Amino acid sequence: MMRWQFPVIAALLALMLGTALYYRTLYYHAEKARKIAVSDREKQQVAFEQLSQQVQTVAALDSRHTRELENDKNLIAQLERDVADGRRRLHVKAICPSVSTNTSPSSLDDATRARFTHAAQRNYFTLRRRIEIAEQQINGLQDYVRQVCLAETLKDLHKK
Repeated sequence: MMRWQFPVIAALLALMLGTALYYRTLYYHAEKARKIAVSDREKQQVAFEQLSQQVQTVAALDSRHTRELENDKNLIAQLERDVADGRRRLHVKAICPSVSTNTSPSSLDDATRARFTHAAQRNYFTLRRRIEIAEQQINGLQDYVRQVCLAETLKDLHKK
């Protein structure tokens, strides 16, 4: 009777050992996959936080430059109203190369200073508005590069 028990016990032990090794391998693969998933989630969380910080920085920059542009537009509009109402005047500093500087000025009793035409005044204020818009866009882009792009580059350099 003993003869058949030993091979059966050995087979059962081998089967149990094989099953244990199989489940151990499954466990290690699952543990490895879990660690990778946790690592990926942590990386995504860091990326999300960086992106969130960038969005906040860009929103603050946009808000600041939009406010500055609005102030500049209001100043130009006020200047335009002041010129239209006569409280202020536009002066042009110009040189006319075709006119000799050695001639004596002619005097007229009803002479007034040279002035812009109405179309030229409108064009002047339109140009001022566009210059302010372009200036704020350039300033905004420069701030974006300094505070967002270069900050990311510096962070990447420090990581390496």
